[in-house]
Amino acid sequence: MNLNFYNTPEPEKFTTTFLPKVRPGFLEHRPDFELLKKVATDYERFENILVVAHGGSINPLLGLYNALKYQASKNIYFLNTVDPDYITELKKKLDKNNTLVLSISKSGENTTQLEETFSFEGYSVVVVTGKNSPLRAIAEKMHWPVIDHPPIGGRYTGLTEVNLIATSIAGLDVKSLYEGGQEVYLQYEKENLAWKAASVFYQLEKKGFVDVLMFFYSHYLFYSSFGIVQLCHESFGKDGKGQSFFAHEGPEVQHHTTQRYYGGPKNIAGFFITIDKFLNESSIDYPASAHSVQIKGHHLFDINKIPLTTALNAEAEANIEDSRIRGIPAASMQLSNFSAKEIGRFTAFWQLFAVYSSLLRQVDPFDQPEVENSKKISFTKRLQFKGLL
Repeated sequence: MNLNFYNTPEPEKFTTTFLPKVRPGFLEHRPDFELLKKVATDYERFENILVVAHGGSINPLLGLYNALKYQASKNIYFLNTVDPDYITELKKKLDKNNTLVLSISKSGENTTQLEETFSFEGYSVVVVTGKNSPLRAIAEKMHWPVIDHPPIGGRYTGLTEVNLIATSIAGLDVKSLYEGGQEVYLQYEKENLAWKAASVFYQLEKKGFVDVLMFFYSHYLFYSSFGIVQLCHESFGKDGKGQSFFAHEGPEVQHHTTQRYYGGPKNIAGFFITIDKFLNESSIDYPASAHSVQIKGHHLFDINKIPLTTALNAEAEANIEDSRIRGIPAASMQLSNFSAKEIGRFTAFWQLFAVYSSLLRQVDPFDQPEVENSKKISFTKRLQFKGLL
């Protein structure tokens, strides 16, 4: 995993003086691999896994599974909404005899979590939740198996049991995922790529670059953007500070949002994410009858049999180069391949990035005070519907 910067300030010198005395819990946590192995064995009969969760209980898993699903022996589906149309679609697609519902919530008091889980009444359900949570109490009454949620905030649970249970049941290499993450975690108290990125983008925010557009030049890596955006917004979007991160998949982004990136207000920085080695290779062999067709001043024959990886990389490199020429500050990250270890490193990078970014802005990396009020309001509206208020 490599990281380069263009038109940006230099990263500040790393020092441990700004780090809290207590290390973040996710750095110290070691998953219970015996438990993961047992769970994978206990539920190997299921062809499909439906993960019902929100926030950090589902977003990191979206990234892990989609990056590594070529290794998976089972299908994982995701539910984080009470949209009745989508729930109906899932119920038509997922037979209760071959689908395991994995309901994950640390607090266990998210109303939508309960509504989504009970939409699949009659299915086999396993619950992952905290101690003394309403979801645990419900699970005990329903005789559903319960697995303890580790004492770690949801958005930092990417390499814990919270996200590794489903990946383990699906047959992915959870040990390599963890080992890759550990390589990054071990650098927490020394200069590393996550620190450099956090320092650069913090300085850019102070210079007025309050938005960050993430360009993903890999369809399967793009799903990691959900977890990254959550980490950034929920960790350091506080006290009037913090950049807005939004993501698009390339080259599609070049057909709309690069207009804003290049032509709009100069308050947006770029973050390009590419991969060196794709899983497959192919090229397009245009029919001989079309070779003489003109395109951009050349014959179609001139671009015949170009590998698709070369084509996609050309799109990414062109956008990075255009950004550099125009003086727009940006970073580019290159992953080496779609191995479990590399995806583990990538996951851990963004966790450290979120912690460092929070500490630089002098906000708590682990709380989320502004997300609770709307949950209370929505619960009140449910009570109003029932005539209880």
